[in-house]
Amino acid sequence: MSWLVQLSVGWTVTSAMLKKGCGLILVWAATVGASIALFANLLAPPDMADWAWGLVAPWQERTPEFWDWFAVRFGLTLPNWLVPPLNFASFLLLTAIGVRILEHGRQERVVLNYPFLQLFAGMLVMIPIAYILLAGQSRPSGAEDIPSTTPLVILLAAAAVSFSPAMAGRGNLIKRLWFMLAGLGVLIAFNELSKLASDT
Repeated sequence: MSWLVQLSVGWTVTSAMLKKGCGLILVWAATVGASIALFANLLAPPDMADWAWGLVAPWQERTPEFWDWFAVRFGLTLPNWLVPPLNFASFLLLTAIGVRILEHGRQERVVLNYPFLQLFAGMLVMIPIAYILLAGQSRPSGAEDIPSTTPLVILLAAAAVSFSPAMAGRGNLIKRLWFMLAGLGVLIAFNELSKLASDT
């Protein structure tokens, strides 16, 4: 009978480790993806070093194809100017799901205990992200059937769902948003250093 207990304990430990591993992979993949999405939307191709354009070019080619494939399944036509907010919104939702998996059943100390401070910190992080995603967008002619506020609505809806306790649980999503901005900062710094090195 003791081998049954050992098997049960072993399965419980293995299951918990697999769940935590999946949560970590999901959080970090979404964080890296969101940083690349922000980087791709922030700089124009002439402003990028060769390696940065090599990273961004497939991204800008494949993500519209993915969203078009998804939209066709529902009988919709998706304009390209909605792709950046949809990319970031999906990565934000994936990050929240990963945070929930990681924090399930664990009481982690939250960096900011007060709801007002959490809301303020979340808004502080989302303002530069929204600016990066929405400031440089121009709508081509013929897109009058989709309201101009649609990208902002997509971004705000994703933020509201991601920050809700139903999605992220008790996890600290704000910390992951700072990681996204830090990843963007690293990409920009390496891009500028690469351009500087190639100029000399």
